[in-house]
Amino acid sequence: MAGAPLHLVFPQGLAAGELGAPASFKATYRTRTYRVRGKATKARTNPVPGVKHESALLASGAELVAGVDEVGLGAWAGPVAVGVVIYRPGNRVYKVRDSKMLDAPRREVLASRIRAQALCWSTGMSWPDEIDRVGLSEAMRRAGARALDGLELWPDYFLIDGQWNFLKTNPLEPRVKMIVRGDCESVSIASASIVAKVMRDRLMTDLSEHYPPYLFHQNKGYPSPGHKWALSAFGPSPIHRRLFAPVRKLAVEGTEGRLLPRAVTIKVPGGNE
Repeated sequence: MAGAPLHLVFPQGLAAGELGAPASFKATYRTRTYRVRGKATKARTNPVPGVKHESALLASGAELVAGVDEVGLGAWAGPVAVGVVIYRPGNRVYKVRDSKMLDAPRREVLASRIRAQALCWSTGMSWPDEIDRVGLSEAMRRAGARALDGLELWPDYFLIDGQWNFLKTNPLEPRVKMIVRGDCESVSIASASIVAKVMRDRLMTDLSEHYPPYLFHQNKGYPSPGHKWALSAFGPSPIHRRLFAPVRKLAVEGTEGRLLPRAVTIKVPGGNE
């Protein structure tokens, strides 16, 4: 949001005791379709992210291994965020899962545990004005670079979810290992996904108070039916991504849904969120 400083305020996270009965984590398999050498292949994901990738790198001589993941890539509004988590060798947070397999209260509890037990963690973001200006791929690179800039320690290897190394433009040229469905395979990647998603979800919930018709507290900027209806009725808000064709069409042909006269300025206490 150009022209105004942005400070984020996050609501208080849930404590473990606020969940009532202890959370029960059931191992759940999912089947995903991937393209391998141009052919569609179905693979069953691991129910619990493990440490085999981290252990292999540590055994080969690495001292620290970081997990990296992005969230918000397909959202129509709000930032794209990248999380990085580094655990002390031999340490991990149990009951970590792919963030998409967890409900919000479980993610909140796990994010608190991850931040407390991680040796180092950081998040970086790129906002819609930057996404529209430089494109989504470059915005991901910049969000990743900001997350790396926030690290207090530098790992020997980065484990990244997916097939695209969006950290490769970093001047320090980190050594990277790409892992398809890494959020299901690596506890470090899954932890990074949880930390980034909780941070972004809190932000979108807070922004929903300033842009209520779009129901950001429910859809987190993704194109849900209620979100699409609000876009049709009010047009895009200042935090929508004009890069996406449906939003761009409404921005050009519809009425700008500016619910505030200028970009929102929200304060946040310290921390590297």
